Amino acid sequence: MEKKQYVMIGIAVALVIAVAAPFIASGNPDGLESAFFSIYGAKDFQGDELDEDAAEAAEEQAIAITGNDFSFDAPLPDYGIEGLDKPGEVLAVVIGTLLMLILVYGVARMTARPDN
Repeated sequence: MEKKQYVMIGIAVALVIAVAAPFIASGNPDGLESAFFSIYGAKDFQGDELDEDAAEAAEEQAIAITGNDFSFDAPLPDYGIEGLDKPGEVLAVVIGTLLMLILVYGVARMTARPDN
């Protein structure tokens, strides 16, 4: 097989994983977020239930302690597109995968030696 075929197979595998990911991913918050809310009492360590009022108080307490209130709106928050449910999640992950592939390709082209 030629190098181009390997690249195309790799892209196809990445896209298949991107399409399948929303259907097999956990609905629970990520570990960092979960640990933060557990430490501040907004949720049980192994539970799924989040007390929204306690979570907001925890965030305010962290801001008061650190003085850091930086936040931004993500272009595709929670790995989804609002109002599209699972198809929106699939589309968001596919868009992210394609953007990363384009970025990696661009960096590879810029850093490649002239004799390649």
